[in-house]
Amino acid sequence: MINMDYSFLRGKIRTYFGSESNFVKELQNRGVEMSTGSFSNKINNKSYFNQGDIIEICNLLEIPIKEATTYFFDKKYELNS
Repeated sequence: MINMDYSFLRGKIRTYFGSESNFVKELQNRGVEMSTGSFSNKINNKSYFNQGDIIEICNLLEIPIKEATTYFFDKKYELNS
């Protein structure tokens, strides 16, 4: 599994909603079927965001779809020491 860097996404979520749990509650209020645990798995690289997730998250956070790569497709690089 490729590890993605979701730091920009996390920052945007904190700016708009204060916490990831508040964000997930708002997603659920909009009809998105995603639990807090499922979101946690996705943002912590244990499972993937699907296209529907990405579209709904972009809509909620007012991220233009053409900017989604910045938030969802930035590879995480780890330094070997």
